[in-house]
Amino acid sequence: MTSPRILLASLLHETNSFNKVLTPVDSFQGRYLLLEDGAARSRLAGSGTEIGGFLAAARARDWDSEIAVAAAAGPSGPMVESVFQDLKSRLLDAARKRPDGVLLALHGAMTTEASPDPEGDIASELRAIIGPDVPLLVTLDMHANLSPRLVGAADGICIYETYPHIDQAETGQRAAAALARLLALPKCGKRLTRALMLRLPMLDAADHGRTTPPGPMNPILARLDALRRDFRMVSGGISIGFPWADTAHAGPAVVLYAERACTVDLVRPAQELAGLLWQSRAETQLDFADPAQVMAEARETADKPLVLADFADNPAGGAYGDSTNLLRAMVEADLPDAAFASVCDPDAVARATAAGAGAVLELEFGGRHAPGICPPLRLQVQVMRLHEGKIPFDGPYLRGVTVDMGPMAVLRHRGINIVVASRALAITDLQQFRAVGIEPAAKRVLALKSRNHHRAAFGPLARKVLLVDAGGIASMKLAKVPYRNLPRPIWPLDPEAAPSFIRIQEFPHDD
Repeated sequence: MTSPRILLASLLHETNSFNKVLTPVDSFQGRYLLLEDGAARSRLAGSGTEIGGFLAAARARDWDSEIAVAAAAGPSGPMVESVFQDLKSRLLDAARKRPDGVLLALHGAMTTEASPDPEGDIASELRAIIGPDVPLLVTLDMHANLSPRLVGAADGICIYETYPHIDQAETGQRAAAALARLLALPKCGKRLTRALMLRLPMLDAADHGRTTPPGPMNPILARLDALRRDFRMVSGGISIGFPWADTAHAGPAVVLYAERACTVDLVRPAQELAGLLWQSRAETQLDFADPAQVMAEARETADKPLVLADFADNPAGGAYGDSTNLLRAMVEADLPDAAFASVCDPDAVARATAAGAGAVLELEFGGRHAPGICPPLRLQVQVMRLHEGKIPFDGPYLRGVTVDMGPMAVLRHRGINIVVASRALAITDLQQFRAVGIEPAAKRVLALKSRNHHRAAFGPLARKVLLVDAGGIASMKLAKVPYRNLPRPIWPLDPEAAPSFIRIQEFPHDD
């Protein structure tokens, strides 16, 4: 018996609509851009990525797999259109070989210069090439904004179920299991599944979906798992949405798939899950402490570090990563034995590099992109260390992936070590400190650009984690965000938003 030929691909980018810096092809160098099957296998096999999960599943099932493209960039502004078109073309060209099935990893909250729904573009164009009865399984980030075109083109969607997202490979394997189920069905020249998507009039839910530490998302996911079994679903997922995307399909959604011939009613479980998301409003935090409010606790002596998460300028939320507002408060508080990572400022790194390790200089850095919110900071610093910026991650988040933060410099001002990098990437791995000579467990205070992903690695060594809103374009002060394209009313912007505005869209996949 001939092994099924399975096409594998990933194209991952989360777009903050309010980031004015476009995402060029160079941005993919921060994570990975692999255009050949062999290079992708060498780099990602065994990693904690979706491609890593796809490859493990294909090997276990003896599938004949081919990787068309594996690309992931850190969140930022809209993707340069020509870059998107080139990557999409590579995938579509590979699909013209008519595979027996497709496993595709997308983020779900990407936009480009020209398209508010490029992932819907990919999936619908891919469907037109492979035909109605070739199964297409898609994985998405928990913070996807689901579009009807994407849902309608897929035969199943598997969404991360951890935040921090440490189940990317496992999500890939769940998608592969669903693909195997559909490959066993008889072909009839028609679509293999039917889908239902239910979107809520919300911008965020379940405390942004966090599962570590446990929050309102955990029992919702437990109920989803039970309903998937009870209703014999091909797949079922919950997206929390990405609130800094100014698109018509932003916000939480439930998406469920059943085999085409299955007679189960998907409306009831979708409505139950949507109701749980709606009820989670009361546990969804929108207001956070500012830098001045956390300095008293930061001055306390303890045997474990206090972690301050500068989330409003979190690069994993598409922010610029160059705010020095929290750092300024740390300097003014004269904190001893502290470390801050990282400020994105390639010019400052270049000046520090020119001065050399050991040099003392007056340096202005940060605050390049939104100085009205996050102005630059001028300090006298000593250059402690320089680094090329390529850092292999231990995980759990992005385990086995080597990220490239670009050239880096460690600066010291009094009791604070400051990591300055050339790329805006969130701090989620202990190696981002250790690679530049800082032992995070030995510090009294660790301040870092992240919201929740850091908890997977830093949570076990921290005495406490405090989320700090120091200003930035990933702030949860959503009422101040200049949206133009959202459907209204929507919570929390409009008090009249209510579950009666829930929209159900069914995809019978009639040909």
